[in-house]
This record gives sequence, structure tokens and C-alpha cells, in this order.
Amino acid sequence: MIRALVQSGFRLSGTSDPRLSQGLAWAVLEGLFAAAPYPVLYLLLRDLFAGTATTASVAWQATAMVLCIALRIFAGTRSMPLIFSGAYAMMGEARLRIADHLRRLPMGWFGRQRGGDLGARLTSDLELVENLWSHFLGIFIAGLAMPAFLLGFLLWLDWRLAIAVMAMIPLALVSLWWSQRVAARPGEQFLAANAQAQSELLDYIQGIAVIRGFGRFGSAWRKLRRALDQQFDAALAVECRPAPWIALYGFILETGFALLILAGAWLLLDDTLRPDVLVLFLVLALPVYRQLYELGLSTLLLRFASRALARIENIMAQQPLPEPDAPQEPAGRDITFDQVSFTYDGETTPALVQLSCHIPAHGLTAIVGPSGAGKSTLVHLIGRLWDVDTGAIRMGGTDLRDIGTEQLHSHIGMVFQDVVLFSGSVLDNLRIGRPDASRETVIAAARRAQAHDFIMALPQGYDTQLDEGGASLSGGERQRLSIARALLKDAPVLLLDEATASVDPSAEAQIQRAIAELARGRTIIAIAHRLRSIRHADHILVVDAGRLVEQGTHDSLLALDGIYARLWRSQQQAQGWTLGPAA
Repeated sequence: MIRALVQSGFRLSGTSDPRLSQGLAWAVLEGLFAAAPYPVLYLLLRDLFAGTATTASVAWQATAMVLCIALRIFAGTRSMPLIFSGAYAMMGEARLRIADHLRRLPMGWFGRQRGGDLGARLTSDLELVENLWSHFLGIFIAGLAMPAFLLGFLLWLDWRLAIAVMAMIPLALVSLWWSQRVAARPGEQFLAANAQAQSELLDYIQGIAVIRGFGRFGSAWRKLRRALDQQFDAALAVECRPAPWIALYGFILETGFALLILAGAWLLLDDTLRPDVLVLFLVLALPVYRQLYELGLSTLLLRFASRALARIENIMAQQPLPEPDAPQEPAGRDITFDQVSFTYDGETTPALVQLSCHIPAHGLTAIVGPSGAGKSTLVHLIGRLWDVDTGAIRMGGTDLRDIGTEQLHSHIGMVFQDVVLFSGSVLDNLRIGRPDASRETVIAAARRAQAHDFIMALPQGYDTQLDEGGASLSGGERQRLSIARALLKDAPVLLLDEATASVDPSAEAQIQRAIAELARGRTIIAIAHRLRSIRHADHILVVDAGRLVEQGTHDSLLALDGIYARLWRSQQQAQGWTLGPAA
């Protein structure tokens, strides 16, 4: 089991830090030096029973014991720092590899995961494995080495009594094995219940405003309480279900002491055993049994950690988007869809069906259509958040899959409705667009994005610390920060998911000016919900039920009197709607 865990850890981190191996070697020496005083004790007992002990011999033996203790402490002080530094370095590398792997996975995989479950794998599961490596592994190895050396010494001393000491160990191991089987399912249930509890707690915290607004504290609290109760029950089951078998394991082990007494008495009466040897066996047997019992308890933790490690390895087993061996550079900035079909994982209805279109470079192409028509899917496929099922998407004549994700994203900027802001300063959040940008460059981009004035009104200006998600900012302010990021990135192709769909008219005007600044000299592909914002688009694509049904300019589509014209008329009528008493 230890070997499998170590190999899994090496696979997870992609490397084997030599400090860990060195630390484990010192842990073995620590176990050896912990066992070393007992052979010295044997010499002392032999001399005392034989009447040959002298002051000098006792002093020498006492000095040897003190030296063994000192060497054990020295080995422990050498082992721990090496194991800690090696384990933390390897787990740090493992976290980086997981993060790198996650960013290359298709977005569809994330859609199938609950945030709490994924968070549990990356936090509590990973911390469990890290603690196993850093704090437990060295202690376990040292604890395993000590009884191994002692049993070897006892075999050398008197194989007959040693067999009596070890006679019950195989039967005890059967009980230990069964305890692990009994604990297997509760262990899996606990990990699942822990992830579920984290998901419910996250939902409760993130939805507290909605819960408060609709007065749903009772039902939300009951749902959270149910998840926490299930976590408690699962944790209790992990501890309690294997407990009788663990107790039986300890009992069977220590019945070997009774066998030792019987065998020792028989051999003494037969005059084939020295009394000092029997005394030493009686002194050593119980510590050996106690150490084996502690190791047995530890194997449950090892088994539990192996399941946590399997949950983490399941993430690494997910197939990322395929990358070309030699990424190609697109010859242009126009986008072509060639008979593209795409269905989301777990769905049966295609999101796009044999869609073909051409998006010219250096212009504004708007994508419109009813809700659920496939507009966002079309834009997300351009950003290669997923790969198409059939057909191809090309930039400048080159298939996106041949360009490669990193290369593609260097050509594309994205401004979506759901702006993600991280905990940190405003300046740091803006620099996500270009990490090496100077403060002056960032401020210039913020001015162009119509964001400078409201940033300067914040308590510390650009150094103001934002809470997670930028909850203290309005929707329009978050959008302008997103546009400033895109300006800093300066990508030639820009994907816009209607940035003004949920902001007030004043913020909308500022965002429209910022987008106009952003659009200069770029290929703009914009999802439009408010059709008045794209009346002057160079090209409009109308999507319905995953198919391209119309395309043209605003005027030509109105003249066609199809879906676009109906959407336009319904929005024009809605603008005149007012809230008032029924007639």
C-alpha cells in the first residue's frame, strides 16, 4: 500500500524529490536506533543473571543506550526537515500540474462538476494527501522499521520464542484486512458527503442575498443542515464501523503474549532456555505488539488517503483538448464555420447543427437570435472552450485545432457578461490582461475603457483591494474593468457577449463608448440581445435552433421580414411598455 501511494504521489507531482527519499532513509535509521537499546538491554540482563556484571560493563552498556537514544533523535531531526521540504515541494508541483491540467480541459467537463466537489478534491483531499506525505509517512516508516528490527533480533536470539511471539500475527492481519474492507464504503461515502457539504455551504453563502430576498432561510438552512448531518453521519461511520475489527486485531495480537509465557515456561522447565532470555522476550513482546497495533490503525488512514488520491487522479485522467505538435500561425483574422455541429455532454439536442458562415476580418459581426438559439455556443467554440463534434472552425484558413489553444488565445480577447474579478487590487485585476504592463499603461487602458474616473473614486484608487467577484462594484463598473483588460491584451480578435444587457442606461452609454474604443482595427464578434446596439454592424448572423437562418445588414434583414425583423419589432414595442394599473 505504501509503495502504491508513493508511486501515485510521484505520478501526481510528475517528479520525485530526492529529499523525500533521503528523509525516508533517515526514518528507517530512526527506527533502527529506536530498536538498538534492546540488544544492549539483553547484554545487561545476561551479565546480571550470570553474575558477571561489573561497574565498568554496566557503565558501558548505559552509555551505549544513551548513544542509541541520541542517534535516534539525530536521525529524527534529519528525517523530518528532509521529508517536509521534499513532500511540500512535490505537492506544490502537483498543485501546479493540476492547475495546468484544469486550464486545458474542455469547459464541458466543468459543467458536469459541482463546485463544492471539485473544491473538496483540490483542498481537503489534496491536504489529506499532503499531510500523509509530510507528517505521516516518515513516522509510519520509522514505526515499521522498529518492530521489524526487533523481531529480527528476537529470531536471532531464540527462534522458538520468536515464533511464539509472531504466531498470532497472521490471524490478526486477517482481522485488520477485514476492518479495511468494512471501512472502505464508509470512507468513500465520507469523501462524497464532505464534497456535498462543501457544495451546499458554498451555495448557501453565494446565494445568501437571494435567500434573504425571497425569505427562504428555512428551506435553505434545512438543505444545508441535511448535508452537514450527512457529513457527520459519514464521519462517524468511518470511525465506528471498523472499530470492533480493530479492537479484535489488537486482542489477537496480544494473545501472543500468553503463548510466549506458555512457551517460555515449558522451555525453562525443559532447561533449554536461560531466564534472562525469557525476561527480555517478556519485556519486548508488549511494546512490539503495541507498535504493530498502532501501525494497524495507521493503515486505515493510508487506505483513506489512497481514496482521496484516487479522486484527485481522476481529475488528471480527464482528457484535455488535443494540442498540435507544431502549432500553426493563422494567415488572417477572418473566421469560417464549415458544417459545424456540436452537442453538449449529457444533452441529446444539438446546440449547433451543420452551421456554416464566414466572419470577415476588421469589422463588427453581430450574432442574434432567440434565447437558446446557440449564440453563446458559437462564440465559445471560436474561443475553443470546447472542440466541435463535426466540421471545422478556421481562423485565416487554419483549423483552430491546428493553431493550438495557447497560440489561439494570444489572438483572441473575450469580454463576457459574467465578469470574473479576483481578490486583490484593481491594478492586479487589470494586469491579468497583460501581467508586465506598467502602471501608466494600465491607467491609459482604464481611461480608454471609461473606467478611470470610478476607479479614482475608490478609497485607494488603483490599489483598492477588491473582494472576491468584485461584489462592491456595479455591473457596469465590472464590465468596464473587463474591457480595460481586453484593451491591455490588445488581441486582434475580440469576442463580446452583450456587455450592456443588464446595466442601466448611463452605464450602457459609457460601455458603448468603451467598446467603440476597443473595436478599432479589430475583428469584433458580438452576441447582441439589444438589437439597437448593433444596428450599424457590418454583418449580422441570425441563429435559431442551432442553425444559421438569416444573415445580412440591419436594413436588409428588416426588409427580409424574418426572425430578425420580428425580434426588432418586439423590442421596439417593449421600449414603450410602462408599469401601471391594469385598464
